[in-house]
Amino acid sequence: MKFTWNDDKRALNLSKHQLDFADAEMVLGNPYRLDVVSLRNGQEREQSFAFVFERLAVLTVVHLSSEQPHIISFRPASMIERETYHDWLENDFKEF
Repeated sequence: MKFTWNDDKRALNLSKHQLDFADAEMVLGNPYRLDVVSLRNGQEREQSFAFVFERLAVLTVVHLSSEQPHIISFRPASMIERETYHDWLENDFKEF
């Protein structure tokens, strides 16, 4: 899948979180991925949770009607997000 992103935001994200938007496929291709869709500021956002580089990360993608998916964030999961993910993995995850 092709994505767009702001190059300045990518550089800032990489400096702050040591996670590169270019590695988004590592999250999206993970069979143990949890996707959560929400509406924020009139935009559909999808947060995808998966382990990459030996830590749980959150990739946030905005889906705009006429454009390719746009990455706006890639960061480590918070403690609450990690607990929610592990609960999902233990109780609700269905292997294919």
